[in-house]
Formats: sequence, C-alpha cells, structure tokens
Amino acid sequence: RPPPSTKLAPDPSARYGTIHSRKISEPPQKKRKSSRSQSPSRTATSMMSVEEKKRSNGSPKDEKNVEVKHKDFDLKNYIKNYRGHTKIKRLCFIGRRCPDVRLAAFRSAISELQLTRDTDLYTQTVSEARELLGKSLGKEWGYDKSWSEAKRREYHEKDSMLEAKLSNHRRDQDEPAEIVAALKACIKFLQESGNFREAQIKIRECQDWIKTKEEKLYIRLAELENSVQLELADSRVTLSHFQLKPWTPKMQDEFGSIKAVEAKFDVINGLYSLNRGQFNSAAHRFKQVPFEVDCPHIISKRDVALYGTLCAMASFKRAQLQTNLLKSGEFKKFMGLVPGLTEMVQNFVQCKFRKAFEFLEKIKPDVQLDYYLARHQANLYEKIHELAVVQYFAPFSHARISRMAEVFGVSQSDMETRLTVLISRGAVQAKIDNFNKVVIAKDTNIRTETYKKSLEVGSAYVRDLRTLLMRMSLFANDFSVTYSSRNSNDSNEPNLKRMQDGVI
Repeated sequence: RPPPSTKLAPDPSARYGTIHSRKISEPPQKKRKSSRSQSPSRTATSMMSVEEKKRSNGSPKDEKNVEVKHKDFDLKNYIKNYRGHTKIKRLCFIGRRCPDVRLAAFRSAISELQLTRDTDLYTQTVSEARELLGKSLGKEWGYDKSWSEAKRREYHEKDSMLEAKLSNHRRDQDEPAEIVAALKACIKFLQESGNFREAQIKIRECQDWIKTKEEKLYIRLAELENSVQLELADSRVTLSHFQLKPWTPKMQDEFGSIKAVEAKFDVINGLYSLNRGQFNSAAHRFKQVPFEVDCPHIISKRDVALYGTLCAMASFKRAQLQTNLLKSGEFKKFMGLVPGLTEMVQNFVQCKFRKAFEFLEKIKPDVQLDYYLARHQANLYEKIHELAVVQYFAPFSHARISRMAEVFGVSQSDMETRLTVLISRGAVQAKIDNFNKVVIAKDTNIRTETYKKSLEVGSAYVRDLRTLLMRMSLFANDFSVTYSSRNSNDSNEPNLKRMQDGVI
C-alpha cells in the first residue's frame, strides 16, 4: 500500500488525528514489519511452531488446555517423592494436563488439601475438578462446606493469637530476640496455611530485627523456600549471597548439616535459572547438589537428575558432558534413578544421536507433566537438537544432507530445514548446495578472527579498568551504597547514578 500523501488535509475523523506526515507513515511501516514476520516462508523454516513457543514460555496456569496422553504414568510412585504444597501443586498440574490420571490426581490433591488449612486453594481445586470431571469426581471429594468453615475459624483464631502476641512484644519494647521468635512463629503458621504472600511480608519485617547469624540464615532459607511457592518471582532473594562458614554447633542443631543448607541454595538457584531459561547456570547448580541430601518439599532426587541432564545437554559441549556428568560420581548417582538416562548421555557424547533422540521422545510425556520442565520442554529439545547438529558438523568441510538425516533419525527435508535455520542464525558457518544436497563449510579468515578476538580482549580490559577506577574513586570519597531490606529503590540509588555520570 503506498504511503499517504503529505499534501492531503488532515481528516478530523482519521485514526491518527492531526499529525505530521512523518508520523502518519509509521503505522503502515509497523504493519508491513509484522506481516513479514508472519510470512509463510519464515514459519515454514522455523524449527519450533508458534504453539510450542507459547507453551515453552507460559506458566503452568496458562497451560490448562494442553493435554498430554500418558497411559503408563505411575502417579502413585511419582507423587510419593514430594511433600507439602509442592505435592499438591504437582497433583493439580498433572490433573489439568493428563486425562489418563486426571481423576486420581484431583482426588489425591483434594485429600492432601484437607490435611492443611489452605481453604482458598481447596475451594479452587474442587471447583476446577468439578469443571473438568463433573459428577465422576464423586461426592466424597466434593466441596465440604462444614470443613472449610471450621478450618477458616481455626485459621483466624490462631492468626489473631499470634498477631496479638507479636503486638504485645512490640508495645512492651521487648528484646529483639523475642520479637524475632514471634515473627518466626507467624511465618511458619502462614506458610503451613498456604498464605505465602502474607508470609513474605512477615519475612521482610523480620529482617529489621534479626541480629545473629543463625537468625539471618533462618530468614534467608524461609525467604528462599517462600519464593519457590510464589513461582520464583523474587529474583533478588535467590541471587543473594550468604556466607555459611564457619558452621557453628548452634547452626548444626537448628539446621542440620551444612551440606543440607548448601543443597537448598543450589536447588532453588537452579530452579530460578531454569525458570529464566538460563540452562547452563541451572545445569551447574543441579550438578553441585549432594546425593545424600533430599528436599521433597521443593523437588525430588529424580528431578535433580532430569533437570540437570536436560539443561546440560542443551548448553554443554560433548566434552563437558563427559567430564561433568558421566565422570562425576556424585551426579551419576542421581542419573541412576532415571532408567536409561546415563545411556542417553553416553549415546549423545558418542554421536549416536538417533538413539539419544529416541530416548528423548520416550520421556517427552514425563517432561510435559513436570511442573517446572513443561513450560521449557520445546525450548530445551530444540536447543539439544541444534547443539547436536552444530557439534556434529564442526569437524567436517562438507557433509551430505542424506547422511546427516540418517544420523539424526529425521527425513532429508527436515534436516535441510534445520540446517537452513542454523545457517541463517549464524550457528553453523556453512552454505547448502541444493543441487547436490551437500552442506559446505565456509572458509574462515584466521587473520580476521585474530583481530576480532584482540578487539574483544581489549574492550574487556577497558571495561574492567573503568570498573576498578570507579571502585577506587568510591573508596577515596567514602561513598557507599546501601539497600533497604523492604525496598531496593531507596535514596542511595540517585547518588550512585550521579557518581557514575561524573568524571573519575
């Protein structure tokens, strides 16, 4: 469509009103850009459909209409590895997605909820189960009004008692240790009742009163575990550093071994990295978890094996997989909990990609029913396939597409499509001979690559030097930046900005 003429008088009823001709031409440009992005040629060469991308980036709540057929899914043995609200969340998630075990999943979730005080989640789960199952759910698992009202009264009575006790401590200006103890009781009660939002408020309030290292560690762990139930929404919590050593006898009595605490940090940071799609960081985190430590209220040992392996395959090279997974005695114990997982990695390392991908397809329904992996399944599988193609072609100057299709267990047209996408992204430096159906590697200019690396090293050096000079200037002027425990957007940030804008 030709752009509108600048000589035309502005029409008061026009969509964009009385504006200049430059602004009038902007909407058609945006429209043309979006139309190109939706052209059939680009969607034809995409390695992942639009629906799969939506599923991989969405949350579990957005995947209510996604159905996974898995008749062999052993729900009973699977769910016994979890505790608390994590168990309930996974049951509800499986019930939404898998029609084959939907009835058993929702019945188990409702039974577990009746052991808690979480009446809101109970009401929501029963309503959702009725919507999906109808009368087949059964009267025994229907909405129990008397139970719900009794639990609500119990919750409000205990909550009022704990709040009154906390208010008395504040009014009497008691020792901080007594106020912290009262706040810890409130936090524990709110978390057990499923009120994680209010628990987060109490945790932030408790940070103003804690003094000892034991109290700081308790609050940090409570905040980390609370962030898991809040869908890992608080990035500042999970990325905060805490010095555990020296490990005192008092900390040993309250928290157990230092390995157990470190495992919680690694597991939650791994989940946070996975949630953000940072597969390399997530793989390193899960790899560090000791085998003897179990965190059933967060994830199971089987999850550690599956999460760590898939994230590693999507981000590690084959040599790294050999070193970090197959030769790691600690993580290899985790991999032994999932039958066939070790053999899959071995096949991947040995370039037996067909067998490795066949196993990936076999466990695909399990991945799609996992609470944390489901939203990343398409992205993870795509990255694993891409990395395999890149690493396979790296040592060759040319390769036949038919042979590559045979190695990867796909059709020749699919293989050609994958190569086209990888070449267009710059992941594979090659070109395709369509007549002979051969992939030919491009000749690299060693001198140009050397200059490029030299420039990158120089830029990194200048950046590090500027950072060091900034730090020295801050120390010389006694300038420090502190963040409020309740709100990081305090008055110190403008001072830091003025310092950065100045000349050092």
